[in-house]
Amino acid sequence: MKVLVIGKTGQLAQELARADWPEGWSPQFSGRNEIDLAEPASAANAVRERKPALVINAAAYTAVDKAESEPDLAMRINAEAPGALAEACAALRVPFVTVSTDYVFDGGKDGPYTEYDSLSPLGAYGRSKAEGERRVREAYESHIILRTSWVFSAFGSNFLKTMLRLARERDSIGVVNDRHGRPTAASDLASAIIQASRGILDRPELAGTYHIANAGPVSWFEFAQAIFSEARERGARTPAVRGIATAEYPTPARRPRNSELATDKFESTFGLALRHWREPLRDTIDELLPASAALRA
Repeated sequence: MKVLVIGKTGQLAQELARADWPEGWSPQFSGRNEIDLAEPASAANAVRERKPALVINAAAYTAVDKAESEPDLAMRINAEAPGALAEACAALRVPFVTVSTDYVFDGGKDGPYTEYDSLSPLGAYGRSKAEGERRVREAYESHIILRTSWVFSAFGSNFLKTMLRLARERDSIGVVNDRHGRPTAASDLASAIIQASRGILDRPELAGTYHIANAGPVSWFEFAQAIFSEARERGARTPAVRGIATAEYPTPARRPRNSELATDKFESTFGLALRHWREPLRDTIDELLPASAALRA
């Protein structure tokens, strides 16, 4: 079964590339040189020409701050392109799976966000993803939208890798302690995508929107502390870390104070329990610090 994965070099696409796929599935990864989401019509044509049995969109515009100065590009990649891809899948009558974000919410809720909460994005990035969700839903009923948060892996750019880089460069860093959410390992997100894909292929009525994140709410400050604790155990140099308010670290884009996603719907529907983020964090740091990990073995 031919599975078209849009994306090749991003952290999610690279985790999908080394994930365990069901027997008989043949994932084919397409980078930007083959399918460019900045050209939605061309991307949709490429999907129709390839005639896959399933399409997974693992690519996106993810530069949250840069989106404030490039809102049209973010909208084209995150909204127009997924809508066009969903239309192409509708023409082929094959399921479409795509990834969204906690940034579709404003973060003002007390408690975890569910799939039924109203969307209210704070910035250009969140608006582009919310519009992408709307276009996918309107274009084709056989879709799965997976909202996720705080993705980390050994690939690409993410908070974990930034913290380890800063640990080598600085003696002290400040990390915001007034925003919280649930970190998500890209490896576990990849497994969830495959599980959901298998589900919608077997049971089309499972189409819809779901939340995916590893277990355990935490602040960015607490997440950084855990990263440095694991790094120290492996003999790596770590800085002193202090908690700061968001106001002390202004950015072009406003970010949700509360990014916690409730994952009960996904877990009960697809039968995949989401482990605590500390488990994949240890695995990822072992991958990023292999010499230190070997000393601990």
